[in-house]
Amino acid sequence: MDVIRHSHSVGQSLRTAALAAGLMTDKNCYAELLDQFYLTTAALEVRLHERKDHSSAIAAIIKLGYAFTKGYEQDLLSLLGADNLSDVPSLAREIATEPARDYVRRISSCTDIELVAAAFILWGPLVIGGGAALKPRVRKSFGEEATHVFADVVGVGRGDRRKEFIHCMDEIGEGMGEEDKKQVVAAAGEFMQLNNNMMLAVKRSPWWSKYVWGGVAVVVAAAAASWYRKVEQK
Repeated sequence: MDVIRHSHSVGQSLRTAALAAGLMTDKNCYAELLDQFYLTTAALEVRLHERKDHSSAIAAIIKLGYAFTKGYEQDLLSLLGADNLSDVPSLAREIATEPARDYVRRISSCTDIELVAAAFILWGPLVIGGGAALKPRVRKSFGEEATHVFADVVGVGRGDRRKEFIHCMDEIGEGMGEEDKKQVVAAAGEFMQLNNNMMLAVKRSPWWSKYVWGGVAVVVAAAAASWYRKVEQK
């Protein structure tokens, strides 16, 4: 957490700016951002299952039972207006940003140690972060059919699930040697920055933005630039 603190703070500023810029007022904007995290999470979950028999750490992460890919696909089915679920992956790739493509390639070549970090960065915000709090906003804006990705992180037992996720990550860390710990920490920092790169790269603007300002990408980029300047001055 110390390593990703600055990037995490930047990410929070980006999310705040995106919401202020109208992310929840236009399904195309929300779909574009969701799409980036769908592609990277899908790559992560494929890679985790490829490695589950080769690493006790990966096996422990798999045992948590999370699989967000299908939830993302069901949400994008509604948001993108696809005819069926099988169409979603190809539609998603069409609106992928270059940082998302880079992120997918990076995950596809991850070591087992790096996959632990990727799971922490891509799953963590949903399980222990603001995923549950975001669901009511998404439902209000785009309907229940756009909230499937939150299914495993809301409702009865949420507190226990958060503790289980944290305990799993702590146990994995405690079982690592010093060099492995350094690698997982470095990878966490790298992936947090890749998250931010994806958010900065989205291009779609709310339908009403032409009447107000230049769009969500401009607002988000300006917020990020301001924050980076502040960080550099410290």
